[in-house]
Amino acid sequence: MTEVKLSDFIASIMSALSNCTLYSEKHPIVNEFSENAFGLLKDLYTDESFRITLLGDSLVFNDNPLTEKGIHFDNLAKRLRRKGIEKIEIRRGIMIDEFTKFIVGMASKGTVLTSPHISVGVVEVRLNEGFSVKSLVEENISKIKGVYQGISHDTELDVGGMEDVVVGLISALKRESNVLNIISPIKTNNEYTYVHATNVSVLTIFQAKTLGMNEETIYDVGLAGLLHDVGKMFVPTDVLNKQTSLDLKEWNLMKLHPVYGARYLSTLQNAPKLAIIVAFEHHMKFDGSGYPDAAQGSKRQHLISQMVAISDFFDALRTERPYRTPIETNSIVNLLTTGAGKDFNGALVENFAGALMDINAI
Repeated sequence: MTEVKLSDFIASIMSALSNCTLYSEKHPIVNEFSENAFGLLKDLYTDESFRITLLGDSLVFNDNPLTEKGIHFDNLAKRLRRKGIEKIEIRRGIMIDEFTKFIVGMASKGTVLTSPHISVGVVEVRLNEGFSVKSLVEENISKIKGVYQGISHDTELDVGGMEDVVVGLISALKRESNVLNIISPIKTNNEYTYVHATNVSVLTIFQAKTLGMNEETIYDVGLAGLLHDVGKMFVPTDVLNKQTSLDLKEWNLMKLHPVYGARYLSTLQNAPKLAIIVAFEHHMKFDGSGYPDAAQGSKRQHLISQMVAISDFFDALRTERPYRTPIETNSIVNLLTTGAGKDFNGALVENFAGALMDINAI
């Protein structure tokens, strides 16, 4: 197996997947790229099969780690992670129809099924007796804490680890329709940033689902929500964890976290562009005010930034802090409605309130 042929194979696979998503499974270009990839398979077998394994952020082919990465390999790793797939094995004897059906399955919103010549190892979140959705979310909060605490100007963000968290949060929402039963309370003041990041991600995923966004967008939205406050890792700890109201100097330091977050994410090669935008814009307001000051009046927030702003506001007010008691859900929704058109996108507020009513949360 040469890396050139492997690279051509993965490029053809990803082109087939992209065009299948963009057009349809019956489009001629999908068949063209699928046939190109199928034709390269014969040179990739070791013994009787060709194996692709996802280990963290890395892809392994026939038990050989990849030595050189490229955009197609990165996109394949992302696709597998978002599908919850750890391993694919393609065996000799496969025909083009079975191979093309596998491509279509990878491009679809559903589960990729094993077939006679293809085995798919799917990561399943099993909620056995004694293991609840809450336990799943708490486990993901621990992962976020580990990733966030490792962040510095000299380290790369573990985007793969964060995407794994998003997969878990989406899985939790599939099992528990009432989003208020998933978002977590703060146990200690020092963990607020990690729990809040999780809650904002869950609430924004919830909004995305109720707006009918597609699977790929929902993952991107979840990741952006998870990273919206990453800039707080560069705010002095005594300011970040202060248990009384901030004075003016401290507040001005805190207001820099959108700039810090966007600046940090923009230095990373694998940081999603949407996450950079949301990190910078989530404290802007719908009418162009808010902060950072550099953005005032220059442009309107990105739609996903508007969604994250609603989630951020909602979770911040429902959370007990040392200097403030939590506010009831109905009252928060009323405040959101009052701020519609100025602080928040009115249509998004209406959708969020309606979605909460649909699940009897208000």
